[in-house]
Amino acid sequence: MKGLKISSLILCIVLFGGSLYLKNYFISVSSLLVLIYLLVVYGEWKKHKSVSRYNDRVLAGMNIVGFLIVILIIRLINLQVFKVDEYRKAVENQVLSKEQYVGNRGTIYDTTGKRLAYNINIYTLIINPKFALNDKKERIFPILKEYCKEGLLDDNYLNLKNEIIQLGNDKKQYKILRKNITDSEKDQMMEIIGKIGSGVVREKILEFRKENKRKYFRSDIFFNLIGNIGYPRGYKGEEKKGIFGIEKEYDNYLNGLKVNREIRSTRTRGIKLPTDKIEAQEDINGKDIYLTIDSDIQYILSDELKKEFNKTKAQEAYAIVVDPNTGRIIAESSFNRKKEVRNPVFQNQVEPGSIFKPIIVGAAMNEGYVGRYSTFDVGDGKIKKYGHTIRESSRHVKGILTVQEILEKSSNVGMVLIGDKFTDEKFEEYLKRYGLYDRTGVDFPYERKPYTVSYKRWDKLKRSTMAFGQGIAVTPIQMIMAFSTVINGGILYRPYLVDKVVNEDGVVVRRNLPKPVRRVLKPEVSATMRAILEKAVEVGTVKNAGVEGYRVGGKTGTAQISANGKYVRHEYLASTVGFFPANKPKYAILVMVYKPQADLLYHRFGGAVAAPVVGEVIRRVTKVKNILSEDIAQIAPGIYKENEEKIKIDENMEIMPDLKGLTARDVLNLFKNKNYLLKISGTGEVIGQYPKAGDKMENIKTITIRLK
Repeated sequence: MKGLKISSLILCIVLFGGSLYLKNYFISVSSLLVLIYLLVVYGEWKKHKSVSRYNDRVLAGMNIVGFLIVILIIRLINLQVFKVDEYRKAVENQVLSKEQYVGNRGTIYDTTGKRLAYNINIYTLIINPKFALNDKKERIFPILKEYCKEGLLDDNYLNLKNEIIQLGNDKKQYKILRKNITDSEKDQMMEIIGKIGSGVVREKILEFRKENKRKYFRSDIFFNLIGNIGYPRGYKGEEKKGIFGIEKEYDNYLNGLKVNREIRSTRTRGIKLPTDKIEAQEDINGKDIYLTIDSDIQYILSDELKKEFNKTKAQEAYAIVVDPNTGRIIAESSFNRKKEVRNPVFQNQVEPGSIFKPIIVGAAMNEGYVGRYSTFDVGDGKIKKYGHTIRESSRHVKGILTVQEILEKSSNVGMVLIGDKFTDEKFEEYLKRYGLYDRTGVDFPYERKPYTVSYKRWDKLKRSTMAFGQGIAVTPIQMIMAFSTVINGGILYRPYLVDKVVNEDGVVVRRNLPKPVRRVLKPEVSATMRAILEKAVEVGTVKNAGVEGYRVGGKTGTAQISANGKYVRHEYLASTVGFFPANKPKYAILVMVYKPQADLLYHRFGGAVAAPVVGEVIRRVTKVKNILSEDIAQIAPGIYKENEEKIKIDENMEIMPDLKGLTARDVLNLFKNKNYLLKISGTGEVIGQYPKAGDKMENIKTITIRLK
């Protein structure tokens, strides 16, 4: 017995030392515990004096129990200390699963907060036939019966029941009961579940699988701007991305995040365990976009453009409305016969024709080459330049014309003579300053890069033809921004479509502000150009763009269309640019109609095709925005037609004051609340009056004022 004790103790000591050397700490701890246990047991045996066999058996039993406890402790140490990671992983493999969450795509709003593109939730109802058949509470079939009764399922209940039983017997675990369930229908279904079979969703007998569907408001008028989502070429992801328009340009903001969350549940039924911790994922939804687009004006522009597009059977038509003082794009629209997925406002390059003339006249005035009343002799309406004869579009344009009349009558020869004031280098410098050699930087994908040629490679005729808008190609967005520069005080702005980007808490994460690119014209030159272009609407080729009671300026254009290096006979791009109020523009409008068809040639020209669209848009905008003609007069009280206005008079005014140098506003304020019939003609400052300064006002009922 003594030899056994010594051997067992030596064995424990050897195991303890060897395991420490081999770094097997589990054996080290185990052998140490056994060693301690043996020392205790052997100590007890030494003290024990056998008095009876019963005491010996009790001691032996206690030793055996003690040994088993030591073995249990060793096992627990092994589980809780040395193999804790291994067993924790095994447990997680049994109860842990991953659940994927995808944030909703952001909403696109117009400037008034109207939703233009947004997500709706749709659901697919799925049943697990195997679980349904094994459901001891027999809840599923009463639920399905009620669904069929309420019209929430299209299937015949008995046929559906038999099919599910058959699938359950075959151990099938998946069947789609219905697709495209709306939120309200899901709520109705969940209400039935709550009454009849609470728990069938939690236990995954029934499952509502959620999907997001993108909806678009009035895609017929917004599609070419808003765009759409889909799967771009070469893209291998599961979630759709923006592939065109604003959806593409701002996809990184609009796209929701995709996150995975670990959940702990039973392997068979998927019932969440009480120990499962819900990890909240914040702000996984995409950001919302607020456009500069006004949907009311967008509708008006699209409606009027479509009427003209259909009426003229044109190949294409496109139009845009901007705030010339900021570059905000208020509306844009386009139509084409080929139903192409593209936006010509940002992607077409066209020869603009006569709407380009104000740009060149503004540059010539800015350089001091010409003034408003500088004169040019256009002769009999044609001029020969480097072997080519350039003619007026109208046989009535002849003789000596002022710069104002050149724009009023849209004289090609007059523009050639103005263009001769420039050198090629100076002419190109202004084209660059107007932004016609670069993309505008508008926040829309695939804006077309201009095709430009250095002035050093121009032929001798190029400057002459560019002066009246032929021989140069621009995009419509370039054209409207350059024209806006002429009328807004002389500053070129970067156009933009998105006002701000906000997160789901309403915090603005990005805001686009008006961005002046450069000053191009002096403010006084711009003011003169506004007056000239307003006169062009009153008496020139732009009459059809005028709206009675409102101050409108503009210019028409009729550009010949080229093909294979030659101009096609009687095929035109008819266009008009307009703006109002004329003295301080808030809206600039460009309308282009490509290849309009008509029996009369004149009915293919800008003044007959595009100008009426501009006029109708302005007329309808004034109604929608409640812009009354009286309001316009108060904003800009200059009067261009001879108007008569009743003014109440104070009896104390006995002598006529000197009005020379006053503006129309000053005159109106002076005679405010007085009882005279006031006749005002012209624009600018007072240069003549009746009665004359110092005349007695006795028996005077009418005052005549001439402005210049």
